[in-house]
Amino acid sequence: MTGEPLAGIGAVKLDLFGTVALAVVTLGAAAETNATDLANLAVSGALFLGGCVAFGLGFVRAAGRSRTEVVDLAGLFYLTGSAPRQARRVMLGLWFAQIAVASASVFFVSPPFAVMAPVWGIGMLTYWASRHATFPSRERVQTGRPDR
Repeated sequence: MTGEPLAGIGAVKLDLFGTVALAVVTLGAAAETNATDLANLAVSGALFLGGCVAFGLGFVRAAGRSRTEVVDLAGLFYLTGSAPRQARRVMLGLWFAQIAVASASVFFVSPPFAVMAPVWGIGMLTYWASRHATFPSRERVQTGRPDR
């Protein structure tokens, strides 16, 4: 690890908070009471909707950046070649943890609301990348038309 602060630490902390909340309510939902099922639904649903919003915002911002930079999908969604190793490791690690919790919930929780939650992780990856990832500059293509 370098001594440099992680870019976009607020988004990373929010992603961590969502991941921990998902693990806690999914573990509690294994007890199968009405209260734990409701908490599991609320947290999983909030992470799903929040992930959809984060993904949409990130994708629109990345589309705007694509006018001047070559934004590739591997760099945007998986931080491949576009983020420092530490950021990529943390963000992907949190997403994989969400996927693991969701996968386990299929076997231990009924109904397994947690399967909705990993949308949070891909949404936060996209949002973080749209703000903090680095992409190569797009070279101007000569079209034969004058610039406007």
